[in-house]
Amino acid sequence: MPFSKGASMDAVLFPDTQIRVQKRIRKQAPCPRCGTFSCKDSTSRRQLRELGLHHPIVLEVVQSVHWCKKCCRSFKLPIDDLAERGCHFTRAVKEKALASVFEDGLPIETAVVRMLRDFNVHVPTSTLYEWMVEAGGKKPAR
Repeated sequence: MPFSKGASMDAVLFPDTQIRVQKRIRKQAPCPRCGTFSCKDSTSRRQLRELGLHHPIVLEVVQSVHWCKKCCRSFKLPIDDLAERGCHFTRAVKEKALASVFEDGLPIETAVVRMLRDFNVHVPTSTLYEWMVEAGGKKPAR
């Protein structure tokens, strides 16, 4: 399968990466600031790393961008059900990685290896550590 333009790092590292496209496009959407229904202005793409049992998966989310005439600002449709703002991994990846540490009792480095081996997702050690601190399981050293 050829890679899409701007394919993520997983696609570069693993040639058998599957890219799945999910569209979140609406003609109109309410502005999160004022609630005014705003028309679609353009589209935006975001790539997320997803759990994959047999091969790496990159979830490419195409979302509509809307322009609010009242606020004079643009906004995207939310994808909070898939991933947190600014995160490169889906919520499923984050939950599975944290479960490996908190529920299975694995050290961080072992959990990183397990995520790559079992689910074809490389979660950097620093990212997993930040997730643990955010979840309240470990405090950063000063």
